[in-house]
Amino acid sequence: MTLGENIVRLRTQKNWSQGDLADALEISRQSVSKWETDASIPELDKLLKLSELFGVTLDELVRGEEVPKTETALPAETVPVSFAPQATPEREKRRTIAGTVLLCTGAVILVFCLLLTGNLLSGLLFASPFLICGIICFAMKRRVCLCCGWAVYLCIDLYLRFATGLSWTTIFMTHLWTAQMNYARLSIAWVQFIGMILMILCTVRSYRTLKVSATKKEVTWLIVGWGAALVVLPLLMSYGVMPLWRDNLHNYSNFSPYFFINVLYSYVRLALVNVLLVRTLAIWRVKREAKKANRNATET
Repeated sequence: MTLGENIVRLRTQKNWSQGDLADALEISRQSVSKWETDASIPELDKLLKLSELFGVTLDELVRGEEVPKTETALPAETVPVSFAPQATPEREKRRTIAGTVLLCTGAVILVFCLLLTGNLLSGLLFASPFLICGIICFAMKRRVCLCCGWAVYLCIDLYLRFATGLSWTTIFMTHLWTAQMNYARLSIAWVQFIGMILMILCTVRSYRTLKVSATKKEVTWLIVGWGAALVVLPLLMSYGVMPLWRDNLHNYSNFSPYFFINVLYSYVRLALVNVLLVRTLAIWRVKREAKKANRNATET
């Protein structure tokens, strides 16, 4: 049995996909595919991590010997699919650099806004995405790039909201837009919308190995959450907040109470949708694998 065949066998015993193993090793799925087809050989550090993941010795992994089922061997269910790799000096260095850059950028934006407008709230509004994500970079162990991406998106979106008074929801007026209303403004709204969709897709992909059991409590919270995101929050904004600041609706680009509340509402709802989407897909993965296992059991 070759090394590649042995990796396939051990991975199958754990009920892992190539993507699951790739995420655990922090490599691409194509690299795992090359190993399993014997097109390339893993480096020594990857071999050591493979032996740890599979619960076998290095000799057993390389020689392709059958792994005896002893008490010391790790069963499949004890090793999570979303294996969290141990922090390495290189990873720590990247997180430190990213966090420092984000915090410094937020500080520069804050000072610049204070000098330009003299308004502390405006400075905090534009700097907060960088400051918050910078703090998260020091606290989190994974998904630093995703954090940086959200920081950049939120800052650009805030600037466009402030400068144009538009948000991505303006795209729903595309069929009513005229040349007198300036098509460039409509294009800005579409840029905001496309950027938001890309960031949501990146978030979903980043959590593609997460799996959540469909317990009654979990399903109930998901139903309540989707109801709040799609029904309750929009109704509260339309019939509760907007009438209170009706005079500010056409003065959106100023730092009025309505501007702050609308921005807060938009980002809270966006965060809620991201969490709900990630956990809904995690439950779907578990159900899909359960159906696949039942089908295989029936066929055999």
